[in-house]
Amino acid sequence: MMTRRLLGAVAVSTALVLVLVACGSDDDSATGEEPTFPADSFAIVANADIGVGRSRVLFGVLEGGGRRLGSPMDEVLISVNHADRPDAVQTETATFTWIIEGAFGLYRAEFDLDSPGLWRAVVIPETGDPLAPTGFNVLADTAAPAVGEPAPAPKTPTLSGSSFDQITTDPNPEARFYELSLDEAIANGRKTVVVFSTPAFCQTATCGPLLEIVKGAAPDHPDVDFVHVEVYTNLTDRDFAPIPENLAPSVLGEWWNLPSEPWVFVVDETGVIQARFEGVIAVEELDAEL
Repeated sequence: MMTRRLLGAVAVSTALVLVLVACGSDDDSATGEEPTFPADSFAIVANADIGVGRSRVLFGVLEGGGRRLGSPMDEVLISVNHADRPDAVQTETATFTWIIEGAFGLYRAEFDLDSPGLWRAVVIPETGDPLAPTGFNVLADTAAPAVGEPAPAPKTPTLSGSSFDQITTDPNPEARFYELSLDEAIANGRKTVVVFSTPAFCQTATCGPLLEIVKGAAPDHPDVDFVHVEVYTNLTDRDFAPIPENLAPSVLGEWWNLPSEPWVFVVDETGVIQARFEGVIAVEELDAEL
């Protein structure tokens, strides 16, 4: 069931982020030294819903013991191969993306993943040795809707009949993000950006920053509809708690079936999913889709 997966799978895919929040980051640029990762650094894959086809994969680098993120380079090379095909290696450039600038972030790259199963990834820094291989699973069918599929169109709360505190935990909400129900936005013939996040109760430490990035991009795209869907409902109930029973219907299996948080989807003018971003997004990624 989705209710357990949203809260459970998030913890798996966000162990990296929780460590980074606690431990901060390091930067060799201030010392004038060549940027490299500490000798005991290791990589992990930071997103969970990775499917067959052209897929976006997030990578984090931790120093041994999880003490801190190794000094971020703007780009690294990452090689991947299916565990059953060690000679069929694909190498792409991965770009570092801040989640909170100066604090922590992740590398992102896209790969052509042609079959499901266990894959192997190796992070290759500009200087120093490649990091130890890390494994990740590729799904034949992703849990959340894939690019090219019709966007689920549930009815979601709006400011028509509700107040901000009833429909969002964003401490600085933008009215534009709550004017349309998701079903209205998807059906009106305009492009739509939908953000699923819960800034106040996020288990990944990325919901608030991701929503802020999307809010920052919105003014440059007046012809696009933006909809924020809060992960939880019943926010103003006296006994509210961020538990499965309070998950919003739109994130559950009948609709978007999200296995983690947060997410950004771009839906085209015909109601078809054009792009999907799990966990973190760079403004240039969103701008490129809009």
